[in-house]
Amino acid sequence: MEVWQIILYGMAALLALRSLASLVTAYRERLVREAAEQEQEERRQEQARIRAERAAARKKAQRPDAA
Repeated sequence: MEVWQIILYGMAALLALRSLASLVTAYRERLVREAAEQEQEERRQEQARIRAERAAARKKAQRPDAA
């Protein structure tokens, strides 16, 4: 194998590694973003449940026969 072929293969290997690193980074960032979005949605649902429970408790307390 000639020197220029070795250099060419080395450059191709470096480009492949850069591409792989870029793909892995993008995948990791997407996973982190999706996890954050899921956590936000769960938080919103929990807050909505708490508000509904409080509203139901207030409504029950306002009834005249609630005593």
